[in-house]
Amino acid sequence: MVWKRTISAKILEKVKSAPVKVEDKVIFMANINGTLYAIDGACTHARCIIHILDEQNLTVRCPCHQALFDLKTGKMLEPPFVAPDAPKEKLGLKTYQIRDNNGWIEVDV
Repeated sequence: MVWKRTISAKILEKVKSAPVKVEDKVIFMANINGTLYAIDGACTHARCIIHILDEQNLTVRCPCHQALFDLKTGKMLEPPFVAPDAPKEKLGLKTYQIRDNNGWIEVDV
């Protein structure tokens, strides 16, 4: 495991979610009622940065073409509207372990 410090836990708690650059990648992080989530932050379709969070359904949507992903598993739930026949089972996002370590959000890259 290689844990990388990212942002303040208080900031993530306040803003609920944020795409954060970690080394050479963007990771989308969320704090939903104290539970932390981390998935790839670039959509598998056109590499747009995902950031439209639905807290109730634990999903995140890509702003470019509206692909929808499960925040817990990274699974694509809806393909981009420009590619309705895209193979959803092959276009999910990687998930990461995430933790609060002494007030800092760390992610295992």
